[in-house]
Amino acid sequence: MSNEIVKYGNRLNSIPLGRLNANELNLFISLVQQSYNKGTRELTFTFKELQKLSKYDRSTANFVKDLLKTNEKLLSINAWTDDGDTIKQFACWELFEIQRSKQILKVRVNPLFQKLFNDLHQWTRFQLRQFNELQSAYSKNLFRLIKQYRTVGRLRLTKEELFEQLNLPKSYEKYFSNVKLRVLTPIKEELSPIIRGFEIHTIRGGGKGRPVVAYELTWHPEAKNADDFSKGAYADQRQKLDNIDLNPSLTPEEKAHAYDRVLGYKLGTTDPKQWQEINTEGLSADEIKHQLTEKEREDEFRELLKNWLQYYGRTSAQIVNKLRGLYDSDGLDKVCNKIKYYGEIANLGVEPLRILEMIENSLAQGEN
Repeated sequence: MSNEIVKYGNRLNSIPLGRLNANELNLFISLVQQSYNKGTRELTFTFKELQKLSKYDRSTANFVKDLLKTNEKLLSINAWTDDGDTIKQFACWELFEIQRSKQILKVRVNPLFQKLFNDLHQWTRFQLRQFNELQSAYSKNLFRLIKQYRTVGRLRLTKEELFEQLNLPKSYEKYFSNVKLRVLTPIKEELSPIIRGFEIHTIRGGGKGRPVVAYELTWHPEAKNADDFSKGAYADQRQKLDNIDLNPSLTPEEKAHAYDRVLGYKLGTTDPKQWQEINTEGLSADEIKHQLTEKEREDEFRELLKNWLQYYGRTSAQIVNKLRGLYDSDGLDKVCNKIKYYGEIANLGVEPLRILEMIENSLAQGEN
């Protein structure tokens, strides 16, 4: 599933999907991906196929309930066409049939909706896996909007547009701190690893209190010929950590949380101190030198960790502690060379901790 590409007409992005939760968005976008260039013919999916596509990991009973909730919410969302005279409102699916006994779902796109999936002239495109791996519904909805302008590198949303697209509670309108803490910061932590240079700028108006009037999202524009294909799970993970490290707009705390999200750690596991600038005020020359050395060591260790992930893709507290011990005793270059050596041996079939033991023994014997 790593190279399944979602592609649909940009018009779909103007339909707010904020009422759908994360699981429901995964199900809907997975069905959208499967509907591309299929016209209005009836499509049949087994539960297993759709669960795999949408990364659904709950029970079959819950799966049926979530399918129903997804379609119920889609039925309540207004989709429309307007030719300047006639406005038509309609639902996405003309047929949405669940058969419990056969564990299948049958869908058929509404003919009024088919131009969003067929013979596209302007479209949004992204990797299904990236979308489904995002945890927050807020992040998922902004991600698909960003991908419409992926080669532009900029998207401006008024405050009202952001609230509508994400279906934010009205109670958030009064206090910007609610939007920043509960919406924007988690979005930055989730999207920065997969969108290079991602930033969120708050635009304030004039008048009393200078209220927030808009939000501008910026990122490094993608090349027009860039594809959305995965370069491999381990290489993708390495790229995510590089994107975090190289993003100057993230605070140390946001970088630490972003690392935790990528590595699957509990939030708060990674220490933000490794990204904090050194305050030299009142320090002696020796103290400054010591702090600079410690910062360099942390930077080097992150590089070692990314090298490990590039080949093995798995970490744990035990693995991290073992890597740190090897780094302390043998340095960055020697350990990285051994990681690469064993990582490039085809069909080695050895557990990561055993690999670390082999590296440790090899280095202890002074092997190159």
